[in-house]
Amino acid sequence: MNTKLKTMFGALLLSALTLATVVAQTPEEGFAQLEAERPNDAKAIFTKLAEGSPTPESYYNLGYFYVRNKQLDEAQKAFEKGLSLDDKSYLNQVGLATVALGKGDKAKAQELIALAEKKTRGKDAQVLYRAGEAYTLFEKNNDPAEAIRLLDAAIKRDKSLADAYIAKGDALMLRNEGGPAVTAYEYALMAKPGYSLANNRIGQVYLRGKAYNQALDFYKKAIDDNPNFGPAYKDLAELYFFARQYKRAAENFDLYLQKSGNTDPKMVLRAAQFAFTADDYTKALELLDSVKGKLDDTILKRMYGWAYYKTNDMEQAIKNLEEFIEKYPKEKDEEGKAKQLVPDDYKYLGRAYNKMTTSGKEYDSTGMQYILKGADLDTSATEAATTYKEVAGLYYKEKEYDKAASTFKKGIALDTAKASPNDYYYLGLSYYQEAANTKQDSSTTMDSAQVAQTKFNTYLQADSVFAKVTEKLPDWPFGYYWRGSALYNAHGPQANLEQGISVPHYQKFIEVAEQKGDVAKSFLKQAYQYMAFYHQTITKDEEKAKTYWTKLLEVDPANQPAKDALGIAETATTPAKGTTTPKQK
Repeated sequence: MNTKLKTMFGALLLSALTLATVVAQTPEEGFAQLEAERPNDAKAIFTKLAEGSPTPESYYNLGYFYVRNKQLDEAQKAFEKGLSLDDKSYLNQVGLATVALGKGDKAKAQELIALAEKKTRGKDAQVLYRAGEAYTLFEKNNDPAEAIRLLDAAIKRDKSLADAYIAKGDALMLRNEGGPAVTAYEYALMAKPGYSLANNRIGQVYLRGKAYNQALDFYKKAIDDNPNFGPAYKDLAELYFFARQYKRAAENFDLYLQKSGNTDPKMVLRAAQFAFTADDYTKALELLDSVKGKLDDTILKRMYGWAYYKTNDMEQAIKNLEEFIEKYPKEKDEEGKAKQLVPDDYKYLGRAYNKMTTSGKEYDSTGMQYILKGADLDTSATEAATTYKEVAGLYYKEKEYDKAASTFKKGIALDTAKASPNDYYYLGLSYYQEAANTKQDSSTTMDSAQVAQTKFNTYLQADSVFAKVTEKLPDWPFGYYWRGSALYNAHGPQANLEQGISVPHYQKFIEVAEQKGDVAKSFLKQAYQYMAFYHQTITKDEEKAKTYWTKLLEVDPANQPAKDALGIAETATTPAKGTTTPKQK
């Protein structure tokens, strides 16, 4: 190919590429990018069209872009330029009315829209549509009824105007009319089949109504219609979050960022939150680092604190959370109210302190105070109950049984319906051990009689809790075992044996334990010994006594009382010397 032909071919190719670019740069493409939440691409298209072909329409489109991105001053400039090109551009007049609405001047907006409607004699569908939509765009300055009136007039003029149906659905949602809103969005789909925005809006209605399966179906339809439609992935992420499917939520929010190209620090922060709930704490920290210095938001401190805790950097967790807790409540929300901390702010801080303890204990006293403060803040009874039981478990490990008992009790009382047998079991053990460790020493001002009464009452508390365990788990032996032991210690050996107070509980324990076949010998030893001694000394039933002494010897071959008793049982009818009352654990 000679040089001249190459030059001509290159020029033709360049012209073709330029033409393709120009063809792609249409207002429709700009609006598609805007609805797909690709603001940078939308802005580039609308700016190029306004500068390359300055018409009232191109400036209106640019101004509309700025409205949607909350840049009202820039929007006003664009609409004014459009009017400067044609003072009868009522679309740009509606644009200025939209800006007035956004700035809170509803009277001026109504005046401008009324004038535009009058001058066009109510026959311009685009003017009616954009005027109606304007009344739906702002949270504080909207008018659903007026929006619907104008949008119905626009639709009457042009039934193919899919976005007018979308705006009508939005107006109905402002009035919490989900059913009629869905109908409006369905009309949009009839006007424009396969319209991802309409399917996504229907998904949002169902999500708001907690009809999660229907919401999922429509989000998937939106994606099937247009796999690059970012908002569907974002809403799908929120849906999975509500369903506690955190990994799927994080994956879909990542897809949203990829499809939209959205680099807004607030969106990146949301991605970090999703990563955190998906247990990807390293990624959460990476995302937080990527917006550090770009987002003046105290909430970053919270996220850093939580993520550092999860990645075992307790010093940084404590540093960030203490700064956050000190600063955040001093800030005001949009309504001028002080911002509120959440229970996990204190819980993570407390747990970090516990991990840093050097006292040799499982916990740090400051840490426990913070965790309990978090539990006190919880509005969820279930979450609060879980936290109290977490703290009680730490007290129990440190043998602080009185604190363990009171905290277990508080946790169970908060959410009795969801209290597990294990919760009751450890509450019972806490009472039991508290009673066993109650004594007269320098730590108490009680006299011996008061100590005895306190021990008696606490053992009875343990028994009542273990009774609850046997109700919940009738085929589990240990509830019966600890009932027998608590009552034995409450009443003392002589009174207990004489009245056979622990007999039904030890009998039931033995029955269930022997059926299970995997119970520790130490527990069986205690029950066999009690029952053997009871029948030998109280009921004088030698056969039953012999049975239990024999079983005792099987689990404890060196047990001398059992050997003595069995030897006597073969030659005499009187108790063996040295056979003593069984000692309790």
